[in-house]
Amino acid sequence: MTDTNIMTVDVEDWYQSSLDVLGPEHANLPRPIFPSDRVVINTRRLLNIFDEYNVKATCFILGTVTETYPNLVREINDSGHEVATHGYGHDLVYKLDPKQFQDDLKRSINLLKSITGKKVNGYRAPYFSITQESEWALDVLAKLNIEYDSSIFPIKRKLYGFPGRKSFPHNIITDNGRSLYELPVSTINIFGKILPIGGGGYFRLLPYSLVKKAISSINNKDQSAVFYLHPYELDTDELLKPLPNESKKTRFVRYCQRLNRDKTEAKLRKLLTDFNWTSAKEWINMHK
Repeated sequence: MTDTNIMTVDVEDWYQSSLDVLGPEHANLPRPIFPSDRVVINTRRLLNIFDEYNVKATCFILGTVTETYPNLVREINDSGHEVATHGYGHDLVYKLDPKQFQDDLKRSINLLKSITGKKVNGYRAPYFSITQESEWALDVLAKLNIEYDSSIFPIKRKLYGFPGRKSFPHNIITDNGRSLYELPVSTINIFGKILPIGGGGYFRLLPYSLVKKAISSINNKDQSAVFYLHPYELDTDELLKPLPNESKKTRFVRYCQRLNRDKTEAKLRKLLTDFNWTSAKEWINMHK
Protein backbone atom coordinates (compact mmCIF):
# COMPACT_ATOMS: atom_id res chain seq x y z
CA MET A 1 0.00 0.00 0.00
CA THR A 2 1.32 3.42 -0.93
CA ASP A 3 0.70 6.42 1.29
CA THR A 4 2.12 9.31 -0.76
CA ASN A 5 -0.03 11.14 -3.27
CA ILE A 6 0.62 14.01 -5.68
CA MET A 7 -0.81 17.47 -5.02
CA THR A 8 -1.04 19.90 -7.95
CA VAL A 9 -2.43 23.38 -8.57
CA ASP A 10 -3.39 25.04 -11.87
CA VAL A 11 -2.52 28.69 -11.25
CA GLU A 12 -4.97 30.76 -13.32
CA ASP A 13 -8.11 32.88 -13.09
CA TRP A 14 -11.52 31.24 -13.48
CA TYR A 15 -12.37 33.00 -16.74
CA GLN A 16 -9.02 32.06 -18.28
CA SER A 17 -9.94 28.41 -17.85
CA SER A 18 -13.58 28.87 -18.92
CA LEU A 19 -13.33 31.02 -22.03
CA ASP A 20 -14.00 28.11 -24.39
CA VAL A 21 -17.29 27.26 -22.68
CA LEU A 22 -18.69 30.74 -22.02
CA GLY A 23 -21.50 32.26 -24.07
CA PRO A 24 -21.31 34.20 -27.36
CA GLU A 25 -20.58 37.55 -25.69
CA HIS A 26 -17.08 36.19 -24.92
CA ALA A 27 -16.38 34.64 -28.32
CA ASN A 28 -14.55 37.62 -29.83
CA LEU A 29 -12.43 38.59 -26.84
CA PRO A 30 -8.77 39.01 -27.80
CA ARG A 31 -6.45 36.14 -26.88
CA PRO A 32 -4.63 35.56 -24.65
CA ILE A 33 -6.70 36.65 -21.68
CA PHE A 34 -4.70 38.13 -18.79
CA PRO A 35 -5.49 37.52 -15.11
CA SER A 36 -6.74 39.88 -12.43
CA ASP A 37 -4.99 40.31 -9.09
CA ARG A 38 -7.46 37.84 -7.55
CA VAL A 39 -5.17 35.08 -8.79
CA VAL A 40 -2.48 36.48 -6.47
CA ILE A 41 -4.81 36.77 -3.48
CA ASN A 42 -6.28 33.29 -3.96
CA THR A 43 -2.94 31.60 -4.61
CA ARG A 44 -1.42 33.15 -1.48
CA ARG A 45 -4.39 31.89 0.52
CA LEU A 46 -3.83 28.40 -0.86
CA LEU A 47 -0.08 28.53 -0.13
CA ASN A 48 -0.84 29.49 3.47
CA ILE A 49 -3.10 26.46 3.85
CA PHE A 50 -0.43 24.16 2.41
CA ASP A 51 2.08 25.67 4.83
CA GLU A 52 -0.18 24.88 7.79
CA TYR A 53 -0.13 21.19 6.83
CA ASN A 54 3.51 21.13 5.70
CA VAL A 55 2.48 20.09 2.17
CA LYS A 56 4.56 20.88 -0.90
CA ALA A 57 2.72 20.93 -4.21
CA THR A 58 3.42 21.28 -7.90
CA CYS A 59 2.07 24.53 -9.30
CA PHE A 60 1.35 24.50 -13.04
CA ILE A 61 1.53 28.24 -13.69
CA LEU A 62 -0.05 29.82 -16.75
CA GLY A 63 2.32 31.99 -18.79
CA THR A 64 0.07 35.04 -18.67
CA VAL A 65 0.04 34.76 -14.86
CA THR A 66 3.84 34.46 -14.84
CA GLU A 67 4.21 37.50 -17.09
CA THR A 68 1.74 39.65 -15.15
CA TYR A 69 2.70 38.64 -11.59
CA PRO A 70 6.35 37.45 -11.55
CA ASN A 71 6.55 38.02 -7.80
CA LEU A 72 3.83 35.41 -7.29
CA VAL A 73 6.03 32.87 -9.09
CA ARG A 74 8.91 33.85 -6.79
CA GLU A 75 6.68 33.35 -3.75
CA ILE A 76 5.64 29.89 -4.93
CA ASN A 77 9.25 28.91 -5.59
CA ASP A 78 10.59 30.42 -2.36
CA SER A 79 7.91 28.56 -0.38
CA GLY A 80 9.39 25.26 -1.55
CA HIS A 81 6.71 24.33 -4.06
CA GLU A 82 7.58 23.05 -7.51
CA VAL A 83 7.15 25.52 -10.36
CA ALA A 84 5.88 23.82 -13.54
CA THR A 85 4.22 25.10 -16.71
CA HIS A 86 0.59 25.26 -17.77
CA GLY A 87 1.56 26.68 -21.15
CA TYR A 88 1.37 30.36 -22.01
CA GLY A 89 -2.08 31.33 -23.26
CA HIS A 90 -4.44 28.54 -22.13
CA ASP A 91 -5.07 27.36 -25.69
CA LEU A 92 -6.42 23.90 -26.40
CA VAL A 93 -3.47 21.80 -27.59
CA TYR A 94 -5.51 20.02 -30.27
CA LYS A 95 -6.34 23.41 -31.82
CA LEU A 96 -2.64 24.19 -32.26
CA ASP A 97 -0.19 22.75 -34.75
CA PRO A 98 3.14 21.34 -33.45
CA LYS A 99 5.04 24.59 -34.10
CA GLN A 100 2.42 26.73 -32.39
CA PHE A 101 2.41 24.37 -29.44
CA GLN A 102 6.20 24.37 -29.21
CA ASP A 103 6.33 28.18 -29.38
CA ASP A 104 3.66 28.49 -26.66
CA LEU A 105 5.48 25.99 -24.46
CA LYS A 106 8.94 27.53 -24.95
CA ARG A 107 7.57 30.97 -24.13
CA SER A 108 6.12 29.76 -20.84
CA ILE A 109 9.24 27.75 -19.93
CA ASN A 110 11.56 30.69 -20.62
CA LEU A 111 9.42 33.02 -18.49
CA LEU A 112 9.52 30.63 -15.53
CA LYS A 113 13.26 29.96 -15.84
CA SER A 114 14.00 33.70 -16.00
CA ILE A 115 12.30 34.10 -12.60
CA THR A 116 13.34 30.97 -10.68
CA GLY A 117 16.62 30.14 -12.40
CA LYS A 118 15.53 26.50 -12.36
CA LYS A 119 14.79 23.90 -15.00
CA VAL A 120 11.08 23.38 -15.65
CA ASN A 121 10.36 19.66 -15.34
CA GLY A 122 6.59 19.38 -15.65
CA TYR A 123 3.69 20.36 -17.90
CA ARG A 124 -0.09 20.24 -17.77
CA ALA A 125 -2.12 21.14 -20.84
CA PRO A 126 -5.00 23.62 -20.60
CA TYR A 127 -8.23 21.63 -20.24
CA PHE A 128 -6.15 18.41 -20.20
CA SER A 129 -6.15 18.81 -23.97
CA ILE A 130 -3.58 16.20 -24.90
CA THR A 131 -5.99 13.76 -26.48
CA GLN A 132 -5.76 11.08 -29.15
CA GLU A 133 -5.89 13.92 -31.66
CA SER A 134 -2.93 15.73 -30.11
CA GLU A 135 -0.82 12.87 -28.77
CA TRP A 136 2.00 14.26 -30.93
CA ALA A 137 2.46 16.91 -28.21
CA LEU A 138 4.19 14.36 -25.97
CA ASP A 139 7.14 14.27 -28.37
CA VAL A 140 7.36 18.05 -28.27
CA LEU A 141 7.41 17.94 -24.46
CA ALA A 142 10.21 15.39 -24.40
CA LYS A 143 12.13 17.30 -27.07
CA LEU A 144 12.08 20.37 -24.79
CA ASN A 145 13.37 18.28 -21.84
CA ILE A 146 10.09 18.15 -19.95
CA GLU A 147 10.43 15.20 -17.58
CA TYR A 148 6.75 14.54 -16.93
CA ASP A 149 3.30 15.39 -18.22
CA SER A 150 0.00 15.56 -16.34
CA SER A 151 -2.38 16.25 -19.22
CA ILE A 152 -3.98 12.93 -20.12
CA PHE A 153 -7.34 12.46 -18.39
CA PRO A 154 -8.57 8.88 -19.04
CA ILE A 155 -12.23 9.89 -19.33
CA LYS A 156 -14.33 11.46 -22.10
CA ARG A 157 -15.64 15.01 -21.84
CA LYS A 158 -16.68 17.56 -24.45
CA LEU A 159 -13.40 19.49 -24.37
CA TYR A 160 -10.96 16.81 -23.24
CA GLY A 161 -10.33 13.19 -22.41
CA PHE A 162 -8.34 10.20 -23.62
CA PRO A 163 -10.41 7.10 -22.78
CA GLY A 164 -8.56 3.82 -22.48
CA ARG A 165 -5.30 5.27 -21.21
CA LYS A 166 -3.77 4.12 -17.92
CA SER A 167 -5.29 5.62 -14.79
CA PHE A 168 -2.20 5.69 -12.57
CA PRO A 169 1.24 7.37 -12.81
CA HIS A 170 3.44 5.52 -15.29
CA ASN A 171 6.32 5.88 -17.72
CA ILE A 172 5.52 6.24 -21.42
CA ILE A 173 7.52 6.03 -24.64
CA THR A 174 6.45 8.56 -27.27
CA ASP A 175 6.01 7.83 -30.97
CA ASN A 176 9.55 9.06 -31.58
CA GLY A 177 11.00 6.83 -28.87
CA ARG A 178 11.39 9.48 -26.17
CA SER A 179 10.60 8.71 -22.53
CA LEU A 180 8.67 10.70 -19.93
CA TYR A 181 6.38 10.14 -16.98
CA GLU A 182 2.63 10.54 -17.33
CA LEU A 183 0.71 11.57 -14.19
CA PRO A 184 -3.02 11.30 -15.04
CA VAL A 185 -5.48 12.99 -12.71
CA SER A 186 -7.14 10.28 -10.64
CA THR A 187 -10.28 8.44 -11.62
CA ILE A 188 -12.11 5.46 -10.19
CA ASN A 189 -13.88 2.58 -11.90
CA ILE A 190 -17.40 2.06 -10.55
CA PHE A 191 -19.37 -0.75 -12.17
CA GLY A 192 -17.32 -0.41 -15.34
CA LYS A 193 -17.73 3.36 -15.60
CA ILE A 194 -14.65 5.61 -15.21
CA LEU A 195 -15.47 8.55 -12.96
CA PRO A 196 -13.22 11.57 -12.20
CA ILE A 197 -12.48 12.10 -8.50
CA GLY A 198 -9.12 13.89 -8.65
CA GLY A 199 -10.05 17.49 -7.96
CA GLY A 200 -11.21 20.70 -9.59
CA GLY A 201 -14.96 21.05 -10.06
CA TYR A 202 -15.38 17.36 -9.30
CA PHE A 203 -13.95 17.96 -5.81
CA ARG A 204 -16.31 20.89 -5.23
CA LEU A 205 -19.37 18.95 -6.34
CA LEU A 206 -18.76 15.44 -5.01
CA PRO A 207 -19.26 14.58 -1.33
CA TYR A 208 -15.95 14.42 0.52
CA SER A 209 -16.73 10.91 1.76
CA LEU A 210 -16.71 9.64 -1.85
CA VAL A 211 -13.40 11.35 -2.66
CA LYS A 212 -11.84 9.96 0.52
CA LYS A 213 -13.06 6.45 -0.25
CA ALA A 214 -11.79 6.67 -3.82
CA ILE A 215 -8.28 7.85 -2.83
CA SER A 216 -8.10 5.19 -0.13
CA SER A 217 -9.04 2.60 -2.75
CA ILE A 218 -6.27 3.85 -5.05
CA ASN A 219 -3.71 3.73 -2.25
CA ASN A 220 -4.85 0.23 -1.26
CA LYS A 221 -3.90 -0.85 -4.78
CA ASP A 222 -0.38 0.43 -4.07
CA GLN A 223 -0.95 3.36 -6.41
CA SER A 224 -0.71 7.11 -5.85
CA ALA A 225 -3.55 9.54 -6.44
CA VAL A 226 -3.01 12.69 -8.50
CA PHE A 227 -5.12 15.62 -7.28
CA TYR A 228 -5.55 19.14 -8.64
CA LEU A 229 -7.38 22.35 -7.81
CA HIS A 230 -7.43 25.99 -8.83
CA PRO A 231 -6.80 28.89 -6.43
CA TYR A 232 -10.08 30.52 -7.48
CA GLU A 233 -12.04 27.58 -6.07
CA LEU A 234 -11.43 29.07 -2.62
CA ASP A 235 -12.85 32.45 -3.66
CA THR A 236 -16.43 32.86 -2.48
CA ASP A 237 -16.66 36.60 -3.20
CA GLU A 238 -16.49 36.68 -7.00
CA LEU A 239 -19.14 35.59 -9.51
CA LEU A 240 -21.99 36.74 -7.27
CA LYS A 241 -23.21 39.60 -9.47
CA PRO A 242 -24.54 38.93 -13.00
CA LEU A 243 -22.73 40.55 -15.91
CA PRO A 244 -24.45 43.13 -18.17
CA ASN A 245 -26.18 41.47 -21.15
CA GLU A 246 -25.20 38.05 -19.88
CA SER A 247 -26.35 35.11 -21.99
CA LYS A 248 -28.06 32.08 -20.46
CA LYS A 249 -24.98 29.98 -21.25
CA THR A 250 -22.62 32.37 -19.47
CA ARG A 251 -24.99 32.61 -16.52
CA PHE A 252 -25.00 28.80 -16.27
CA VAL A 253 -21.19 28.56 -16.51
CA ARG A 254 -20.78 31.20 -13.82
CA TYR A 255 -23.28 29.36 -11.61
CA CYS A 256 -21.36 26.09 -12.02
CA GLN A 257 -18.06 27.85 -11.35
CA ARG A 258 -19.20 29.28 -8.02
CA LEU A 259 -21.17 26.23 -6.86
CA ASN A 260 -19.87 24.87 -3.54
CA ARG A 261 -16.86 27.18 -3.42
CA ASP A 262 -17.83 27.92 0.17
CA LYS A 263 -17.16 24.25 0.98
CA THR A 264 -13.81 23.89 -0.80
CA GLU A 265 -11.49 25.04 1.97
CA ALA A 266 -13.01 22.79 4.63
CA LYS A 267 -12.89 19.79 2.26
CA LEU A 268 -9.31 20.59 1.30
CA ARG A 269 -8.26 20.72 4.94
CA LYS A 270 -9.77 17.26 5.46
CA LEU A 271 -7.92 16.00 2.40
CA LEU A 272 -4.60 17.35 3.67
CA THR A 273 -5.25 15.75 7.06
CA ASP A 274 -6.41 12.34 5.84
CA PHE A 275 -3.67 11.67 3.25
CA ASN A 276 0.02 12.33 2.65
CA TRP A 277 0.94 14.63 -0.25
CA THR A 278 4.02 15.71 -2.13
CA SER A 279 4.93 17.46 -5.37
CA ALA A 280 5.18 15.66 -8.71
CA LYS A 281 8.94 16.23 -8.82
CA GLU A 282 9.50 14.71 -5.37
CA TRP A 283 7.18 11.80 -6.16
CA ILE A 284 9.19 11.00 -9.28
CA ASN A 285 12.45 11.27 -7.34
CA MET A 286 11.04 8.78 -4.81
CA HIS A 287 10.17 6.32 -7.58
CA LYS A 288 13.30 6.42 -9.72
